[in-house]
Amino acid sequence: MTSSFALALRALNELKDAGVVREYALGGAMALVFWTEPIATYDLDVFVVLPPQEGAIVNLSPIYEWAAQRGYSTLAEHVLIEGVPVQWIPSHNALSDEAIETAQTLDYEGVAVRVIRPEYLAALYLEPSARTPKRRERAAALAESPVVDRELLQRLLRRYTLES
Repeated sequence: MTSSFALALRALNELKDAGVVREYALGGAMALVFWTEPIATYDLDVFVVLPPQEGAIVNLSPIYEWAAQRGYSTLAEHVLIEGVPVQWIPSHNALSDEAIETAQTLDYEGVAVRVIRPEYLAALYLEPSARTPKRRERAAALAESPVVDRELLQRLLRRYTLES
């Protein structure tokens, strides 16, 4: 039997295949499940690169329309996909663009899923707009993890002027 999480991941691939987003990658605490020890979390953070849009304001309506057509409901900013609350995070700068572009495709219960690499997760946690004590702690844990390419992490921190 396929888990609701795996079904939600399958839906993310369908979202991309339908062209609603150009690319996606899991971020946040759920991405940590693939790289370190699991952390309790409420939702699934999905970083997305949207197709070109007119105007300066990011429009997530196509995602919500896609979800409604499939019978997925919303709860505040989340879409409940197979019972999993999903929050959409549009790529907001060069670091998040690169994090999504370089995401690794991994397997979860037979479903291919794109996951932000641990070095990029740590860097995203250290962005000034995202930096909280909890996220600094997560970045530090990732930096110590054997799955992290420490050279790459240091290059990212220097290139994007982030403190560790």
